[in-house]
Amino acid sequence: MQRREFVQRASLVAGAAALGGRLNPAAALANQLDTNRAAAPAREPARTLLADAPLPISENERTQRRDKAQRLMKELGYSAMLIEPGANMTYFAGIDWGRSERLFAFILPQTGKPIVISPAFERQRAEDQVNGRFEIRVWQEDQSPEALVAGVLRDWGVTTGKLGVDGSARTFVFNELALALPALQMATAEAITNACRGVKSAHEIEIMRFANQITLQAYRAGFKTLRVGMTQAELVRNFATEMTKLGFQGGVFALFGESSAYPHGLPKPRTLEENQVVLVDGGLSVHGYQSDMSRTVVFGTPSPEARKVFDIVHEAQRRAIEFAAPGKKCGDVDAVARKVITDAGYGPDYRTFTHRLGHGIGLEGHEWPYLVRGSQIVMQPGMTFSDEPGIYQYGKFGIRLEDILAITETGAEMMTPTETSLSPNI
Repeated sequence: MQRREFVQRASLVAGAAALGGRLNPAAALANQLDTNRAAAPAREPARTLLADAPLPISENERTQRRDKAQRLMKELGYSAMLIEPGANMTYFAGIDWGRSERLFAFILPQTGKPIVISPAFERQRAEDQVNGRFEIRVWQEDQSPEALVAGVLRDWGVTTGKLGVDGSARTFVFNELALALPALQMATAEAITNACRGVKSAHEIEIMRFANQITLQAYRAGFKTLRVGMTQAELVRNFATEMTKLGFQGGVFALFGESSAYPHGLPKPRTLEENQVVLVDGGLSVHGYQSDMSRTVVFGTPSPEARKVFDIVHEAQRRAIEFAAPGKKCGDVDAVARKVITDAGYGPDYRTFTHRLGHGIGLEGHEWPYLVRGSQIVMQPGMTFSDEPGIYQYGKFGIRLEDILAITETGAEMMTPTETSLSPNI
């Protein structure tokens, strides 16, 4: 499934640091959510939970990330690595910057300190984010930023060898660098960035668990607003409002009835009818880390077929969770879930379960690695994935369940309780 753009970065304020002596805010929130579930429908009103968030990633943690990247660069034969604005820059440098036609880059040598490349007129804005941590070199509007990059590399003694370029870098950036650095071998840096970002630290997982638990709380409130005649767009706004009430920014897409048979829906507007399937998929951001959750409910009384399909999808999700563990191949996890659906008569292959089982998740809603047929990637403790099987029947409805799992030392654990029925009172 393609990366969705519904998740916005949260505008987190300094009050998130007010954690005091709490040892495990995510666990405390999990207990609160379980209590809320047991007490349904007499739950307490939702409250802003921003102050309960785990601490953001520290500069010490980012230094450790850069150290790991430099070790990998040495092992893999990279002389330096250039990163454009985006998740990789956030991960290694803690710089949040938008891309434009003007090159802004973070360059990490195999040894030594990184340098930031910035348009000259943006220097002050860059300094506000760099905060003295890295040297900044600037280029004027009539100068070549690629020539400036070449100069930085020469200063480091890098005139030959391999330059790793951010795997998400735009083609024109890659091409201009190749022209400016003809003696260097240009290569993707994905072997480095994936190895670093693909395995999360305990702190990252704590933030992600919190984000997913907040998402579940927002979903519970959002589904309470279902009513006959409402549009999909209205429900989308209601879910975003519930996330905002809790102190976070995010979003969803909502699919009613036959639209739910298309994993990402149709542009055709729909209004809600009694006894109709409602599929909601989305998430929010905490300290830049994304959540992702899909819930399918029926507004009214589910049909026998809807109940049957839900139970099959739920079993496929459960089997995948049970199977996932260190040492298992990502492709084999997809196969386990797909077999459940095929054996139930909804196969073969991609006939009704039309997409892969899941994707990695972290600073991006969809990132490496993927739970997809044929993947030989071996699971490691700290990897995080969506587990989202679905059955889609065109002209009828689709049912998808999605929760995020983390690979542990002994198996896998979900960040939120899995759903067990089609009731909107999740």
